[in-house]
Parts: sequence; structure tokens; C-alpha cells
Amino acid sequence: MNLSPFHPRKTEKVLGNQDVLDALRSLYVQDTLAPCWLLVGQRGIGKATLAYQFAREVLSNNPKNSEGLSASLVSRQIAVGSYPNLLTVEKSINEDGEEAKEISVSEARKVLDFLHQSPAIPGWRIVIIDAVDELSRSASNALLKILEEPPLKTLILLVCHSLGQVLPTIRSRCQKLHCKPLTLEDFANLEEQSVEEELLPYVRGSLGFYRSLISVGGVAFLKKIETAAEQAKVGQLSTVQKFADEVSKNPDQYKCFLWLIEQYVYQTALNATSDQAHWVKVYEKLSKFLADAKATHLDKNQLMLSCFLMIENPDIY
Repeated sequence: MNLSPFHPRKTEKVLGNQDVLDALRSLYVQDTLAPCWLLVGQRGIGKATLAYQFAREVLSNNPKNSEGLSASLVSRQIAVGSYPNLLTVEKSINEDGEEAKEISVSEARKVLDFLHQSPAIPGWRIVIIDAVDELSRSASNALLKILEEPPLKTLILLVCHSLGQVLPTIRSRCQKLHCKPLTLEDFANLEEQSVEEELLPYVRGSLGFYRSLISVGGVAFLKKIETAAEQAKVGQLSTVQKFADEVSKNPDQYKCFLWLIEQYVYQTALNATSDQAHWVKVYEKLSKFLADAKATHLDKNQLMLSCFLMIENPDIY
């Protein structure tokens, strides 16, 4: 699988949440690092990037590294997913390039197999689960035993977008660190390009959302959603249907649409004047609809049309 150049495994610069990274570093230096951690915060703010960066530092500073691997070599191996003392668990990708709905129990059992074996390189072993709230119920249950009694020199970093979706038994076995959305100053420190500031209110401090929106056209894609929403509100659905047909066939655009339409409605409600009550009601209905849709298998085109019909008349839902 070809990873984005911005995949957390390949990104060594952590933007924001330096205090969280420093807290982990301090505990590691003091040799008081707990084995299991929940990195909690909204999606896309760099929690996984932070986890990989801390993993690099711990694994490249391994005093029991009999192979004498340099920090740069450890970093290169982590980037391509070949460092033997690091295991990552995340949702699988199918042949069409779409993510699975959840992390399966078979993926979770890889953690048990990994930690029940002797380490390939003596010293620390690290597991990154991205994300723990995307584990199936069976996968969550499979992890409980290893979280309760992890082997020595084991670090398990659980990226968490929604703490309420995590089993209480998992939460009770982990220490928690809360990560904050990125600030305007953090975005200003991006190196790869100038920032399209018009998009920042919609991404709400999420670098992951920002980059996904840039990848599908940035402001131009946002304007298409705006036009479709305006047409939907007055019952002109031909433009909406054309837009839904186009986006439903593009996995990246569709994935972006799922979060952007909600943020577009939120910002519209926030800035509305005479019809603010309408947009507030749309936002309330749309948020619930999209949350419920995660557990269903709605046709993509139909899901998008439902969102726009809700903009026309939220009372029909």
C-alpha cells in the first residue's frame, strides 16, 4: 500500500501538543513511563504523528540494541513499516482504496502474537493502535488481557478520537493524555505550502482534515459544496444530483464530504442572521444522521442526497 507523504509514520515534525510529547519524554527519562496510554483528541490534530515520533525516540535510544542501529536507520525502517520492535494496528484498506468500517479482531490479535513472542531486538517494543475507538467489540475484548498485564519494556500507544466510544475496561487500564486542536500559529509553521486561510474555520484545528481538503481541491471543493447547499435550500436539486454523482465516485472527495458538509452547516449556522434557526435545526439533524450512518451501509449517492434534502427541509427527518 502506497502511503501519503503526510502519513504519521513518515512525518517527523510534530505540530502542536509539544507539552504532551514533553510529558512522555520526561517520564521515559525518569524510567517511570506507564505501559499503556490513551492519546485523546479530535481527529486529525496529530495524535498518531506524536505517537510515531515518541516511538522513534524510544526505539532509537535503546541501550540494549545489539545491532547498533543508528537513529536514522530506525527512523527509515519505521517509515516503511519494517522496524521489528514496532507494530501498528489500523483499519485495513480494500482493493478499491476504501477503509474498512472498523478494526477487526484478527488485526487486534496481531498485538497478542507480537507481544507473546521474544523481541527481535532486545529492549523496548511499542504498539500503536490508530485508533482505539475504531476497534470492533471483539477486537476491544481481545486487547483487554494484554492491557492488564503487558510484558516488561512494552509501550502501547492508543490513538483515540472519541473517548466515549472506548470500552470502560480499556479506559481504566490506560493513562490519558489530552491533545488540543492546532492553533493558527501551528498552521503557519507548515513547511510544504502556503496555508489557505479560508479553509481554517472548517477544519477546526485539524491538520488531517486540512490536508484532505487540500488534496481534493481546497477552496474550489468547498465552493462546490456551498453551491450545492444553496441550490438544495431552494429546492433546485438538479445541481445537487450532479454533484452527488460526481463525488460518490471519488473515494477521497466522498471521505472529505462526510466531515466537511457538517462543518459547512455548522459555520453557516454560526454566521447566519435571518434564517439562523433553520440552519441550527439542520445542523442538529445532520450531525445525528451522519453519526448514525457510520453504523449502516447506505448507498453513497443516497447518503449525500439525504444531507442536501435535510438542508432543504430538516423537519422531514
